[in-house]
Amino acid sequence: MTLSNAMDFLSEGLTISSMEPGLAVISVTSSLDIPAIVPFKTAVNRCIENENVFVVVNLENVKFIGSPFVGTLMSCRKMLQQIGGDLAISSAPLFLQDRLSVVGLDRVFHFYSNPQAAISDFRFLGSVERFSFSLPSRVTNVTLLRRLICSVLAKKGFKPKLIFHIETIIDELTNNAVDYSSLTSADFFASISISRKKIVLVIKNSHGKMDKEAMDALSNRYQNPIIDEDAPRGRGIALVKMLSDSVNVNISQTEVIVQVTKIVEV
Repeated sequence: MTLSNAMDFLSEGLTISSMEPGLAVISVTSSLDIPAIVPFKTAVNRCIENENVFVVVNLENVKFIGSPFVGTLMSCRKMLQQIGGDLAISSAPLFLQDRLSVVGLDRVFHFYSNPQAAISDFRFLGSVERFSFSLPSRVTNVTLLRRLICSVLAKKGFKPKLIFHIETIIDELTNNAVDYSSLTSADFFASISISRKKIVLVIKNSHGKMDKEAMDALSNRYQNPIIDEDAPRGRGIALVKMLSDSVNVNISQTEVIVQVTKIVEV
């Protein structure tokens, strides 16, 4: 194995190149079976030692992968994820992708057409993008916000099922924000944080000053939602909680802030 920073040879057919801080590509030119397991694990460990925790495995020149090595790929990825990184597969020939799909690896890994595509995605994985909006409290702006956020998620390659869940959550929460804002409140606030690991949505609206009894009643509504089959927009807070991984609510005398977290499934 040759390394970009002149480390020792570990095995022929494995090359590590560090593309940029935090990222490395392991290029393979030999068959990946039992004899390759130890050298490959050593290569991944060397990447970690050099703080390259996002690793792309380039399979462009690989003709065969044995079943035992599939387990090695999965265990190495788990190890990298535990320290905040990840492992991706790139450039696998079509026949190799078919073989990996037969054993279910396509449900565990993203397959990328080339290392550059994986690296680009890893840059996004290690980052968080945030968008904030302050919109007039009108129903028409609910549709505008929903379409805008879902368009961004689609452009970034998130799965349609997740986008549909986010769309439903936005619809329920922002309609609530508009419906229950005080007459003197001209706007409602929304923000979304997007990463490859999770999506966090925050909706805030102002309302007329509430007494403790009203605040407790509203809090109970969020904590113990009741499914209303006749509700015009679906099932309200019960639906939001069903589609989310966590829902946190902060209720004061003059505003309601709802934070929803949705974990991104691979």
